[in-house]
Parts: sequence; C-alpha cells; structure tokens
Amino acid sequence: MTLAQLELVESPVLEARVCIIGAGAAGIALACELDRCGFAVLLLEAGGLRPQASLADYYAGAASAPHPDPTQFRRAIFGGTTGLWGGRCVAFDPIDFEARAYVANSGWPIGYEELARHYPRAMSYCDAGRFDFTTAGSLARAPAVIEGCEADPELRADCIERYSLPTDFGTRYRAQIRRSANVSALLGARCLRLQKAPGEDRIAAAAVIDRAGRTREVRAEVFVLATGGIEVPRLLMLSDAAGAGFGNLAGHLGRYYMCHFENVCGRIVPHGAEVVFHFERTVDGVYCRRQLRFSAAAQREHCLLNSAFRLHFPSYADARHGSSVMSTIYLAKSLLIPEYRAILQQSLDVPPATVGAHLRNVLLGLPQLAKFSVDWLFRIQLARRKLPYTLVPNADGSFPLEFNSEQTPSASNRITLLPETDRHGLPRVQISWRVSEEDAEAAQRAFLLLRTALERSSAARLEFDAARLRERIGRSLPLGGHHMGTARMAAAPGGGVVDANCAVFGVRNLFVASSAVFPTSSHANPTLTIVALAVRLAAHLRRVYGGA
Repeated sequence: MTLAQLELVESPVLEARVCIIGAGAAGIALACELDRCGFAVLLLEAGGLRPQASLADYYAGAASAPHPDPTQFRRAIFGGTTGLWGGRCVAFDPIDFEARAYVANSGWPIGYEELARHYPRAMSYCDAGRFDFTTAGSLARAPAVIEGCEADPELRADCIERYSLPTDFGTRYRAQIRRSANVSALLGARCLRLQKAPGEDRIAAAAVIDRAGRTREVRAEVFVLATGGIEVPRLLMLSDAAGAGFGNLAGHLGRYYMCHFENVCGRIVPHGAEVVFHFERTVDGVYCRRQLRFSAAAQREHCLLNSAFRLHFPSYADARHGSSVMSTIYLAKSLLIPEYRAILQQSLDVPPATVGAHLRNVLLGLPQLAKFSVDWLFRIQLARRKLPYTLVPNADGSFPLEFNSEQTPSASNRITLLPETDRHGLPRVQISWRVSEEDAEAAQRAFLLLRTALERSSAARLEFDAARLRERIGRSLPLGGHHMGTARMAAAPGGGVVDANCAVFGVRNLFVASSAVFPTSSHANPTLTIVALAVRLAAHLRRVYGGA
C-alpha cells in the first residue's frame, strides 16, 4: 500500500499506530526516521507525485500587502515545497533560544544544545554536508568576506550558509518509503478535519477525502500535523467543534505569525580589499556563501534582531549592470514560476530599463553569455549538486547589500479563517502581516552599526541614503515560504499551543512537526530546523509509543 492513491484503497477505515498528515520536509523526514520502528505509520499527502495546478485552490485565500498570495511558495505534492526550494541551509544560533528582554515574546522552552544534537542528522537529510557553518571548519582557504573586517569585535565575518543539492524530499526519499515494511504513504488524501474521541482529550480519527470526493477515516494512536505554518493553524481551528481551535487554551493559535523580512539597501564599496563574492565549495563538497553577522554580545548591547548580510548582485531590471547574463535572465522572466518572477522584479529604486537596453547588453556580451550557458548546462542543469543561482558582480566594483532579519513575534500578525470556503467546504485563510516600527528601527540600527564597523576596519565603506533608509526598511518584503510561529512552542499552555515535545496542549496524542512551532525565527531559513525538530520528534515518539 506504500505510495498508493487513496482512491485505490477500498477500505473505508484505515488504521495505524502513527498518522502523519503532510509529506513535505517534516513529514517525510519523520516517516523515514520511523522506518523500521516496529509499528505501522501512515503518511498522508493531499497531492500526488507530480504538480497539479488545480490543487492550488486548496491554498487560496487573502493576504495583506506586501505579503504574497497564499498560493505562492506552497505546493500540494509529495515532497511539498522542497520541489521549488532553493536549498539554503542555516542553523539557528544559541541566542535565538534565549528570552531576550528587548525582543517581545522571545524564548524557547528548549535550549540550543537540545536541538543542536539533531542538526547533524538534519544536515544529512538535506544533503548539506557537515554541521559546521564557519569558514575555519568548512573551507580550505578562508579569508574574510571583506579583507580586514574580521578584526572588528562586533562583527562575525567567519559565517557561511550551506546549500542543499537542492534536495526534493519527494524524489530523494520516495524509494525508502516504498521499500518500508511499516511506513505507507497515501497520495491524494487531503485531511478535512481531526475528530476528537467523545468525552476524551485525544484525537480518535482524521477525516480525509480523495480527488474523486470519496471520504475515508484514518484511526491512529498518534497524529502528527506536518503541514506548513499556515495550514497547521487552519486545521487546528476548523477541527474544533467548540470553535476555539485545538491547543488554543490561551488565545495564541494562529497568532505570532512570522516571516523573515528582507531588502537590498545601500552598497558596500571595498577600499582595495579582497572580497569573497561568488559561491565556494566546502571541504566536503557543498556550495556555500559568506555572510556578515553581529556577535551575540553586539546584538544584546545594541538591541538588535538576529540578521544576516550578504553581498548582492545588481538589480536584474537595471540594464546599467552591463551584464548579458542578467539581461538575458530578465528578458526570459516570463518563463519562470511566479515566485521567481517576483524576485526579478525587485529593484534598488531604479526604473526598469527598456527592452532595447537589455538586448544591447546581450549582443555586446555574447562571449560572457556563451560561458554562462556552458556553466548553466554543466553546473546547474546536469549536475547533481547544482550551483544555487547566478552571481554577477557590479561593473563598478561595488556590491549592493542584502539583509534578512528575524521578526519580533507579534500577536497582531496572524492567520484567521474567512467565511469563504474551498471546494471541500474548508474555510480559506486570511493572512495579516507587516513589519513593525520596532523591527524596522532595529534593522536601521544594524545598518548603522555595520557602517561603523566597516569604517573601524578600513576595509570598505557602506553607503546608503540615511534620510531614506528607515523608509526603505519599512517597505521590506516577507521572505517567501518562511511561514512560522502560528502554533508556538511554550513551557505551559499560557504561552503557546504546543509543549517542548511539540504535543498540542489539551490533546494528548496530537503533535506538530512544522515551522508553526517556532517561538522565534532567527535569521536562518527554516527548512533545516524543521527537519531537526522532526528528527527530535521521531525519537520522542519511539520512546513514548514504543519501537526499536
């Protein structure tokens, strides 16, 4: 019955010890960790093995600007959004788990060490190499990202981000689940709601529907929601007949919704210093890029959010970059998926150039374009480990500065349900999101501190329009696909929706494996930490519910 279509399963009732709802990075990693555990595991996925455009309706809803439409960066398919994942892997830092007085609602009920011991296993699932994000431990040759800046006491110039293949979990782990004697995956099985046992504090069954509209009931001792940060609160809300939502004992469900916010502000001009801009290979063969970050001490002293800075490429839309490669990509943007088209349309407050200007770049730079075409074929299309994306430096030797930052968890950023329903009668979602004044001011402080640090080192200067910096940061965009915090982890029901083991408060056999449980978001992309939490949850389920 592994990887079967639900409509081919004749039994109206399906049973397992553990039922996992959602087959993205979390659900598949959890299922693989429970392979050979000695009890039956059922993995449910609303999509199939191939993309199906009509299934985007499952995720349709409304969102406040500038948040993307709820259908973007979400896929109903075996493997979830790992099929369009860029592959960036970064671990959380110890400070991310602290209750910081200057970051409201911060603090995890577990410490960094508790999660760090599961990161190596998560790195393996993500095909991202060893659990090391330092230049000294990852690179054979490790100059600072900007020569000279490593001497500054407040800067961390030794940080890297690693990149996965990128690994599509649906493709990568399909064979293991197909071979498993105890794990079965059912495709086209959309969960409609969870059903509580009458008079008990446990889930008795999940109601699922196939694409033909036929319903089944899944009974299990343990249920795990392994959907994303938007779908988890939706299902917890609509499943509760009382109306409050499972785990919503203190009104936190759906609130504290976080995305990383990002922008490109100003530019770094090196003073003749060596600069590391392009992708590098780690000693274990993984692509990586450099970051500039602030030390934990500097974050505390200056009340900064955890953020990361990267040297960026010029705007695709601005033909003044003079690059035939970037102009070709810009002209071909109509062929890209909507999420990637939106990235190309971001600019540094410059109007897009005419088509003629881009065509001129292409014609004048045909040798550069030919070299890129060979790289694109052999390093991106045909390579198993792909070059993550194209990096073309500015013609004038300067580097636009990209940042992304965590958000302060705010109750006003939230997921709610609309009166409008989808084809299966499930309420659609409303997403309310914005960058707060406090967060924009913290990002502004970070830019000012970075400018000072670079001046101290004399390695480079950071230029930006000081009068417009605060306004520009306030117009930052949410990083697509990073949906976090809507079922936050806490030590007690008064502080969140799930406990330190990701069990839903008030429902003793329901767990969540998702970025929905993040109390804070760090600057780090969530996938690696999602997988680490899934590995940790699998160990917990084996201990509590039996298994080898």
